[in-house]
Amino acid sequence: MKSWQQIIESTMQQKISRGWDKIYWAIDLHDSIITGKYNKFNQGATIYPYAKETLDFLFLSECHRTILWTSSYPEAVDDVLKRFDLKFHYFNENPECSNTELCDFSKKFYFNILIDDKSGFDGTDWEKIYFILTSKSDV
Repeated sequence: MKSWQQIIESTMQQKISRGWDKIYWAIDLHDSIITGKYNKFNQGATIYPYAKETLDFLFLSECHRTILWTSSYPEAVDDVLKRFDLKFHYFNENPECSNTELCDFSKKFYFNILIDDKSGFDGTDWEKIYFILTSKSDV
């Protein structure tokens, strides 16, 4: 399995070689940003260390877009976003990338990097990602 360093560097190289303006991050909520309590308003959930710092960095960066990717109901998502002061560009969509001759994004939105416990992400990975991103001048 690739390290976060390899994933981010490879994606940055693709951004340059393919002339992309942005990198799109699809980021799951439960067991990725917050501990999964799996109740309607996530009572008792805590945010993983460095998750907020990393998400703030990505949100404020011109070359990144964050997409909250979750099956939670909007009211529960709003509660979590307010409670932890989190900001995302989009919620379960990427309106910046429309269909092309090769790709249909009407049912699966476009993203470059996936942050999800079901894809192997561990909440402790936020610290690694934060330091990788903040140590690079071209991110």
